[in-house]
Amino acid sequence: MSGISFTAIDFDTANSHRGSACAVGLVKVRDGHIVDTASWLIKPPPGIDAFDPINVEFHGIAEPDVQNAANWEMSLEGILLFVSEDPIVAFDADYDASVMRTATEHQHLDLPAKDFYCALRLAEDHLTLPRHRLSDVLAALELPPIERHEPRAHALACARIVLAIAARRGFATLAEVWEGPTTAVGKRRRGRRVRTDSGSEAETPAGGPHLIADGGGAGRVEAGRVEPGTAEARTAETGRADLPQLPRTEVELTDFGLPDFERPDIERSDIDRIEPAAAAKPRAAKGALRTAAGLVLFALGVAAAVGLAYLTGLTIRYVAAGQTVTAALTLGAAAATMWAIWASITHGWHRPRTPATDGGN
Repeated sequence: MSGISFTAIDFDTANSHRGSACAVGLVKVRDGHIVDTASWLIKPPPGIDAFDPINVEFHGIAEPDVQNAANWEMSLEGILLFVSEDPIVAFDADYDASVMRTATEHQHLDLPAKDFYCALRLAEDHLTLPRHRLSDVLAALELPPIERHEPRAHALACARIVLAIAARRGFATLAEVWEGPTTAVGKRRRGRRVRTDSGSEAETPAGGPHLIADGGGAGRVEAGRVEPGTAEARTAETGRADLPQLPRTEVELTDFGLPDFERPDIERSDIDRIEPAAAAKPRAAKGALRTAAGLVLFALGVAAAVGLAYLTGLTIRYVAAGQTVTAALTLGAAAATMWAIWASITHGWHRPRTPATDGGN
């Protein structure tokens, strides 16, 4: 089982709403050994934070217990810190994945993509039992029963089930235990993967941080390291072991979380920067010509406006004098002048202001 590594997880909820997480338990498995555990209470997200008596009777967590606990946003950060790059395993993966997804969506938070694997389905595939409840599976594998309902105890039982079945079947890697993830949460962001070093494995500092529960339920950070198989590693099952040094050689770059419409147009700016200078000269000359033509047409429009005023005055005088034919001629000239003004405004200024229609910048 040298290659089997994952993080087991279990949630408790305050009510029937899947997002009402009120406690979480985590167990880290490295190379087939349980090396760390964590558990803390969670203050459910606002709006779905009522505690149902049925749930309270089931897990024993009531509203006063979570008054000083970490909220979901803080808890999610702690979970992701503990899980790191591990795949996540839960006894009922669909349920626990939906708790993480629903609580995060309820508070409009970002959730990176995480694969969930189901220990219940693994037990159903490899153990012939009338029922595959957690207690039934533990008994069939001759594993210690759960003495009390607590998320860390459930996550620990889940991890033990996976390791026991893998040992029975001779599985050496997680890919042999499951063909693929049962479900997934979060979104995979577009980006490129880069190495953090020149090829050797980069390690986190000794004693990477992890969350463990304190008396108030909000969780605190400790650091340390244990070796699998030692007495310290065995104490991890009680919830006080520390994280090993974990290799981490790749990071995901995601344009700093900006949505697509806010990301810089890198491709276009690169093209503009390397475009030959010769191609810019015709556009500059064409733009100057259009500007000059616009100014000329504008000047003609001003002259036409002055002429229109003069012709209007003449028309009024001829009508007053009874010279109908002459008045009609001046009126026609005034109409032609008005058309010239309209043409100079709509065509003279419209064109030089929109050079981009011909492909210019």
